[in-house]
Amino acid sequence: MSQHEQLVSSLDSSLFRGLISQLRYHIIRNNEGNPNDDDAHCEDLRRQIITKLKSNAGGSQPINTIGDVLKLSPTALLHILDPCLTYVECNRLITRIHEMYAVQPVSALDVMKRTNPTATNASIGKLATGLPTLDTQLRGGFSVSSITEIVGRAAVGKTHLSQQLVSEAAASGSGGSIYIDTENKMSVVRLKEIALERGNKRRRLESPTVNERDPDEQVLENVTVHQSLTTRELLDTLDRLDTEIGQRNLEADECNRDIGGTAETQNSRRAKRLPVRLLVLDSIAAPLRRDFSSPNTAMDRASSIFEIACKLKQLADDFQLAVVVVNQVGGGNSSGESGQRNDTLDMNDGEYTGSLGTVWQHCISTRVTLEHCGDPNRLEQGQNKIRRGIITKSLISKNAEFNFELTREGVREISGGGF
Repeated sequence: MSQHEQLVSSLDSSLFRGLISQLRYHIIRNNEGNPNDDDAHCEDLRRQIITKLKSNAGGSQPINTIGDVLKLSPTALLHILDPCLTYVECNRLITRIHEMYAVQPVSALDVMKRTNPTATNASIGKLATGLPTLDTQLRGGFSVSSITEIVGRAAVGKTHLSQQLVSEAAASGSGGSIYIDTENKMSVVRLKEIALERGNKRRRLESPTVNERDPDEQVLENVTVHQSLTTRELLDTLDRLDTEIGQRNLEADECNRDIGGTAETQNSRRAKRLPVRLLVLDSIAAPLRRDFSSPNTAMDRASSIFEIACKLKQLADDFQLAVVVVNQVGGGNSSGESGQRNDTLDMNDGEYTGSLGTVWQHCISTRVTLEHCGDPNRLEQGQNKIRRGIITKSLISKNAEFNFELTREGVREISGGGF
């Protein structure tokens, strides 16, 4: 478990209970009492301490995590816990939390090993997309600890690819996902279909094991969905994710640590709990266009974009997440502040760009642009099935191009892409 995950652990977790159980409790010392009752007294005192911290009488906010306790001084902690602990014991508790869980400086070499795709455990630094060209050119897939943008106009397959990423991450055992839906478009039925089709395809290529769990169960068990229709709701959701991710990662660690030997065989049909490694925001433009459609709200809009980007980057770095953001098509002006959608542009006219302007465009590390090979507004319905994807921004790849189509198994690359 990472230091950040420990800091967001609940006060009810075994981590915090272990901390306070090591203190000397003066109020349970009773020379006339039965020494065998000490354990019961200690457990009762632990409950009192946790209750007092959560209520935080006289404080502005409740204290729910180890990180919240770390922000208190010994004197402030004494005011909350008096008479449960003395000042010496409060100081000892704060000191021990600092020693064990405070974020420590990390050397540049450690950062490089954690994020460099050529490191020994390179697979942790990437999440595969299931598209050969993308996975090859991006050296394994979308990077963790960074933001990748999928941009394109309506009905080109952005949400299909996003759901495919969720399916691939869980099916391969790379990690679970969080899906933030701002357009009310996320279909669990479609996600299940993609998981089943891709899982069955994988079974045909590999040798299935006896009592192997259903692929859709593995995927659906490891994704949580949030609906945020306004900018404020989106920001609030992002603020709450650190607690959710920390809790899910802790549960995955505890659950999977208990599985082994005979138990693994007996429970092979049960979905394996995975730590969160993917965050999808579909899409970033929708709530901003609803809330900031007027030209005189440009400054507030830019401020909200920057705040969203900061929160996404913080989550990506703290939890080693691959953050994938779906974006819509913007106009041809460089500022991108008009808020108008232009669905008639293509990628060759020199004006095709994502929404939100330069404020957002400089916040991402990788951009994959999706487009119809022909203008869908000019072709007869059903004829324009072939689509095109281009890596239009990357630190490690050239502008690679590939063709694809939408199938029951999601986004499938087809021959004829070329670079």
